[in-house]
Amino acid sequence: MANEDVKKLSDDVTELKAGFTRIAETLADLVRQRGQEAATKLQGSAEDAWGEAKQTFEGVKQKIHDEPVTAVFAAFGIGMLLGILLFGGRR
Repeated sequence: MANEDVKKLSDDVTELKAGFTRIAETLADLVRQRGQEAATKLQGSAEDAWGEAKQTFEGVKQKIHDEPVTAVFAAFGIGMLLGILLFGGRR
C-alpha cells in the first residue's frame, strides 16, 4: 500500500512538472509574440515620425529658399537669444 502511494505521488509530481513546462512554454510564446507586436508598432511609429520630420525639413528648406532675408534675420535673432540665455550672466 505504501509503495502504491509513493508511486502515485511520483506520477503526480511528474505530471505536475509536465504541466509547469507547458505553462512556461506558453508564457514564452506569449512574450515572444507580444515583443514582436511591440517591435512592429515601434517600427511603424518611427517610420511615421521620420516621414513627418522629413516633411517638416522640406517645408523649412522651401521657406528659406522662398524668403532668404527673413530666414537670415530669424537665424540671427535665434542665435542672439540663445547667446543671451546661455552666456548672458557671464561677462
